[in-house]
Amino acid sequence: MVSEFLYILLALVMLGVLVTVHEFGHYIVGRLSGIGIVEFSVGMGPKIFGWKRKGIAYSLRAIPLGGYCSFVGEDEENAASNAMNNQPVWKRLLTVLAGPGMNFVFAIVVAFVLLACFPFYESVPDIYSVEEGTPAQTAGLMAGDTIVEINGLEIAEDYAGVTMVTQMIRQNPEEKISLVVERDGERISLEVTPALVGTEDGQPVYQIGIVFGAREFRYSLGQALSYAPRYCLEVLKAMLESLKNLIFKGEGVQDVGGPVAIVSMISTAAQNGVDWILDLLVIISLNLGLMNLLPIPGLDGGRVLFLLIEAVRRKPIPREKEGMVNAIGVLLVLGLIVLVTFQDVARLIAG
Repeated sequence: MVSEFLYILLALVMLGVLVTVHEFGHYIVGRLSGIGIVEFSVGMGPKIFGWKRKGIAYSLRAIPLGGYCSFVGEDEENAASNAMNNQPVWKRLLTVLAGPGMNFVFAIVVAFVLLACFPFYESVPDIYSVEEGTPAQTAGLMAGDTIVEINGLEIAEDYAGVTMVTQMIRQNPEEKISLVVERDGERISLEVTPALVGTEDGQPVYQIGIVFGAREFRYSLGQALSYAPRYCLEVLKAMLESLKNLIFKGEGVQDVGGPVAIVSMISTAAQNGVDWILDLLVIISLNLGLMNLLPIPGLDGGRVLFLLIEAVRRKPIPREKEGMVNAIGVLLVLGLIVLVTFQDVARLIAG
C-alpha cells in the first residue's frame, strides 16, 4: 500500500515537472523578449515559500501538478512599456509558442537519455519457436533456424529482414512461399503456405506459425543524439494520425484519458523500471506540446490564432472580446477534463 502511494506521488511530481517545463518555456522566452513577469510558480495551490528577484516573484506551491508564469498585461490593458499587450506581435507569438516548444525539446532530451543509457531489443529473422500444428511445423521449420532467403530474395539479418518476411507472407496468402534457412551451418530449402489465423480491423490475417527471436543492442552517444529527434518525430506522426481519426472518424474516443489516466500510467511504468518511465515521459511531453498547439481558446494554440488574426488585421482584437472567448474556451476544456476524469475513474474501478 505504501509503495503504491509512493508511485502515485512520483507520478504526480513527474506530471508537475512536465507542466513546469512548459511554463518555463514561456518564462525564458518572455524574459529574453523584455516582457515583464509578475510571478513564476512551481506547483499550484497554497504557497509553501517564495522570494522576489529583480521584481519577479518566484514561489513553490503545495500541489505538485504543474505551475504557471504570469506576465504583466497578459489579459488586460496595461500602460507599462514592458507589458505583454504593448509588445510587437512577433515577441508575443514566440513567447506563446515557447511553451509547447519546450515540451518538444524536453522530449528529445529524455529520448536521448533513454536511447543512450538503456539496451534495446531488435527482432531478427532467427526462429525462436514453431507453433504446433501450423504450416511452419508441417514444412519442417525448426527453432534455431535462420531465414536467409524468401522467394529467391536475400534476407537482411536485422529487423528489416523480419519486416520483409512478414510482408511477403501477408502478400501471398494461401500460396506456397520458398524459404532458405540456415541450420547447423547448412542451407536448407523449404516450402510453406501461409494459413488464415483470424482477422484484424476486418481484414484477414495470414501466418505460418513462427515466433522470431530478438537480439540486444545499444545506441552509441552519436547514434542516440542522431536518432532521438527522429524517434520523437515518429511518435508525433502517430499522435497526429490518431488525432485525425478521433476528430473525423470518432476512433479511439473510449481510449481518451485525462490526468487520472496519466498518473495511473506513470505509476504503472515506475513499477517496471526507469526506462519505462523515460519512454512514457517522452510520449506525454510530446502530447502536452501537441495538444497545446490546437487552435482552441484558452490554450496556447488559441492565443496563437488571435495573434495571427491581429497580424493580418494590423490591430489587436479588443481585449474584452478575446478574454471572453478565452474564458469560454477554458470552461469547455475544464468540462472536458472533468468528463474524461469520470471516465478514467470508471475504468480504474472496473479494473
